[in-house]
Amino acid sequence: MILYILRRLAVTVILLFVLSVITFWIYLKVPADPAGFLVDIQHASPAAIADAHHKLGTDRPVLTQYGDFVWRALHGDFGISWQSISFSFGGTPTGEHVGALVWHAALVTASLVLGGFVLMLLVAIPLGTYVATKPRSFADRVSVGLCIAAISTHPLVVGLLLQLFVGNKWKLLPASGYCTTAKPSREALEAWQRFAPTGVPAPCGGYVEWAHHLVLPWFTFALFFIALYMRIVRARMLEVLDEPFIRTARAKGASEFRVIRAHALRNAVAPIVTMAAMDAGLAIGIAMYIETVFGLPGLGRTTIRALAGFQGYDLPVILAVTLVAATAIILLNLVADLVLLWLDPTVTRKRGRGMSRLVGRAA
Repeated sequence: MILYILRRLAVTVILLFVLSVITFWIYLKVPADPAGFLVDIQHASPAAIADAHHKLGTDRPVLTQYGDFVWRALHGDFGISWQSISFSFGGTPTGEHVGALVWHAALVTASLVLGGFVLMLLVAIPLGTYVATKPRSFADRVSVGLCIAAISTHPLVVGLLLQLFVGNKWKLLPASGYCTTAKPSREALEAWQRFAPTGVPAPCGGYVEWAHHLVLPWFTFALFFIALYMRIVRARMLEVLDEPFIRTARAKGASEFRVIRAHALRNAVAPIVTMAAMDAGLAIGIAMYIETVFGLPGLGRTTIRALAGFQGYDLPVILAVTLVAATAIILLNLVADLVLLWLDPTVTRKRGRGMSRLVGRAA
């Protein structure tokens, strides 16, 4: 077991190194002149353009730039956003730090993904278990149809429909916006009452308001994954219910509820851990669409703003978002492997076996 953990940690370190190299190489190949954030490329002299490159550090050797990039990344510092960068008379760069910007955006995306996954599991596991106990019934057939419809609808469409009807038309939940977990200060509320233009919403905060504004994004996220996970739970439950130990538990007089809860379901949820890790990348991509619909200041919205600048691409922000998202996916897969090893110590001998059977049966 210890060797397995050490091997997975070594693989994680290698993947992070390869990821940093690929990300930095893409960063260098993006066809955008960073000098455009400091000077007008069309009218500036070659000397001014060269001076802008020198100030941004893009005229140094590639290995030097990569070394600085890795060193800053290890310390959580990705430099200053080019859209806000400026230089003092002493040549000191000032502006919005990319590390803090991406960190706050990552917390918003993490809130959306984790909340959506929890909501999805609370629905998918009970429904998948229920239809597994009634195979080929009316409920089972209806679930198949609903699953196909749900997984065939893009989250962008689902989010727009929920926003239109639930948020704007019926006024049941906030249609857009984000609230922090910290409550607004009295000074902020007084400033809003005195100076805010008509129609500007009051500053909000606190865990209740935070969750209230994320209900629709959570539902949009969960609806996309419920279909797949419910079918996987159903397939796995059908497989486990045919095992000899289930028949033994029933023969000993255990109630059907106890057989399902304590014996079958406990052995059926292990593949969910692996699937959750495998879907981490897809989940972050889906979250970026949802953030765009509901105006959440997460990684998706941050990336769109970095790509939509008039002067060009804000490459430090794009680089940081790419690296942070990919690092999160790699680390989530590592955590999933360790959790799966804790649930089933024999996973090192049978890893990969049975997953193909499970996916084939779900299809």
